[in-house]
Formats: sequence, structure tokens, C-alpha cells
Amino acid sequence: MKNLLTFLTFFVLTIATAQEIPVEKTHEFSYGVIIGSNFYNISNNSTIDSYVTKNITPSIVYGGYGEYNFTKNIGVKLDAILYNKKFIYFTKNQTFKMSFVDISTNFKYNFGDTYRKGFYLLGGPKLSIITKVNSDDEDVKHHFETVNLGFQLGFGLRVYRFIDVQAKLEYEVTPFFKLENGHSSKFVNGIVSANIDLTRLSK
Repeated sequence: MKNLLTFLTFFVLTIATAQEIPVEKTHEFSYGVIIGSNFYNISNNSTIDSYVTKNITPSIVYGGYGEYNFTKNIGVKLDAILYNKKFIYFTKNQTFKMSFVDISTNFKYNFGDTYRKGFYLLGGPKLSIITKVNSDDEDVKHHFETVNLGFQLGFGLRVYRFIDVQAKLEYEVTPFFKLENGHSSKFVNGIVSANIDLTRLSK
């Protein structure tokens, strides 16, 4: 009798727990918010007309995302984030502050039996739009290339039911600054963020 009661208790608890865990479905859409930090550097092809990020701290990143899974392992994730960057024009020791909106489409592969759970890899193209550039309280956006293309590669881990910790390395293919003599500069970024799944938060 004692063994029977133990088995029945275990069975009831198992069923109750299973009902509390959301079943991951294919063809499911989710969305959430992003907050993190952008660690960046600048790649210059000239030491004369060069930009540097010396003694500049990482910037705050915030935005949102939408995600759709086709199977239990494969999906696509669309990000839209906003952030600022500060850097110095080395020749004149002039400081610039840029504001950005980045839109990226990443293909995502989740390892394991269910999507949105555990470790994953992601990668894809990125569109970076410069919305504002100031130097000494003056608008100087016209000196820069305001739309740039890049690529991302990263990984992440769902550490809680509705929270992902994610890291991405970004390289911009097109320069944000270029001259007729061929001198140019490109950004290289590393973004570490928390992605909060609002659809899971409400369940």
C-alpha cells in the first residue's frame, strides 16, 4: 500500500509539472525586448585618416526582436536595436558621437529536443543606419556613409524560462567613412545582451 501511494503521488506531481511547462510548437511566433552592451573597435586601412576608440567605454544597447521557428530546431530571428558610439579622429584629436539603428535577420539553430530552450547558434546579415552624428555640438552626419551592411555570427543560451543570454560578433562590410583617395574605416562590434521573451513571461 505504501508503494502504491508513493507511485500515485509521483504520478500526480509529474502530470501537474508537465502541465505547467509550455510545450514548444513548430511554426510559433514570439517577441521580446533586448538590453545589453556594445563593445566596438574600428578597422582603418590608413594610419593618416584613421579613427580610434581609445579610452571609450562600451555603449548601452536596447531594442526588440521577433522570432519564428519552422521546426523544433530551426528558426529565424529579427532584431532592431538602438545605441550610440563615441570615437576620435586621430589626426585632429576630434571626438564624434554617432547614433545608430541596426536591423538584422539571423537564422537560428537550437540544439536539443525543443526550440527556445538550451544552447543555440545564429548568424545572418545586418543593416546599420546612422541617424545622428555630432562633434563639438555640430551636426556632421553628411561627412559619413549613413547606411552600411554587415554580417553577424553568435551564440546564446536560455538561462531561464523567458531569458536568453546572447553574444554576437559583427563585422561591417561597407565603411562608415571613406575618402576619394581610398582611405576608409569600418566598425567591428561585439554585442552581449539579455533577450527577454515577453510571450513566455506572460504565461
